[in-house]
Formats: sequence, structure tokens, C-alpha cells
Amino acid sequence: MPEYKLVYLTLRGRAEPIRWILAVTDQPYDDVRYIRETEWPFKKPEMPYGHVPVLFVDGKPLCQSVSICRYLGRMHGLFVDDPWEAALGDEVADAVNDLIQPAGQIAYARLANETEKYKMLATEFHTTTLPPTIRELDRRLDGRDWFCGSKMTWVDLFAACYLKEITLQHEGSLDAVPRLKKHVEKIAKLPQIEKWLKERPDSML
Repeated sequence: MPEYKLVYLTLRGRAEPIRWILAVTDQPYDDVRYIRETEWPFKKPEMPYGHVPVLFVDGKPLCQSVSICRYLGRMHGLFVDDPWEAALGDEVADAVNDLIQPAGQIAYARLANETEKYKMLATEFHTTTLPPTIRELDRRLDGRDWFCGSKMTWVDLFAACYLKEITLQHEGSLDAVPRLKKHVEKIAKLPQIEKWLKERPDSML
């Protein structure tokens, strides 16, 4: 069994879908979290590309959250062999990944009490950025239980993790897309995920 060490900040952020996959696959790991303001500046030069998350696998670093999730999916049976279905899954993950930066800007504006900026960013996100993506994801689930193939893959966990976070920040975000909303709720109710959500450290994002 590989020895995993996940390095990130004291946030959910881009490391959270990795934690969801590790939880579902029952993989033990060292969850290393650095304080952004005080510890991270000293650790940053040690990380490839100067960014986190980084997953160390038997001491070897793997970077970029989507690549890490895809690797863990392949390692622990959360993947499909069919190249076309796998590509469709990658497409879904990339589409969800595109939502992270604008959603994060909204959250940081709220935390900074920048009310006008928060309102402007939130309005743009929920009227322009989010709807096309979630409508397409909802369409992808028409007549099927999972985003790619006939079983749950890392893509389902990746998408559900971030979309769940969006609903935590703005309740009702998925009300217009019932299939997608049901899918996210189904993933969030997996026993391993429910356990993780109860036990995970509190953080602002």
C-alpha cells in the first residue's frame, strides 16, 4: 500500500476533493496543513511549482489537484477503461475546475467584508458563469447514474465536492438542475463522506 502525505493550507480548497477520494477509498494519509500567513511562505520554496496541493506518494511529489485526483482514481478503482468515457469524465472535471477561481473570489470578498465587490462577483457568477456549466452537467446525467461509465469514478467525487461547496456558500445554487442536485446529495451521503464531513477540521473555505 502506498504511503500518502497530502500537503495543503488550513483550508478545504483545492485539496478537498483529494480528501474525499482518499476517504471513499479508505486510504490512510498524513494530512499536512500549513497556516497561510505564517508557515506557508517558508514552505512554498520546497514545493514543486511553488503551489499546493501536493500529494507525496512514497515520498515522491505529485502536483495539480485534477492530476492527483485522476491518479488516485486509477490507483484505487475509481476510473473507467474506455478512452471515450474517460475523456468525457476529464471534460466534466475540467468544467467544474473552471468554477473554482471565480467562486473563490466571491468567498474571499465576503470574508474581507468587501460588500459591493461581493455582490457584484456573486451576481455575475450565479447569472452568467455557473448556469451554463450546471445545465450541461445536469444534461449529462439524463438517463445515467454517473458522469462516465457505469460506476462511480473520481470524477463524480471531484464534481460533487466542489458543487457541494458552492451550495454551502449560496444555498439553492443547484435548485434549477434537479438531476445534478440529486447526484451531489447522493455522493455527500456516502458513509465515508458523511463521516469525513463530521470529522474534518473547521476552516473558512
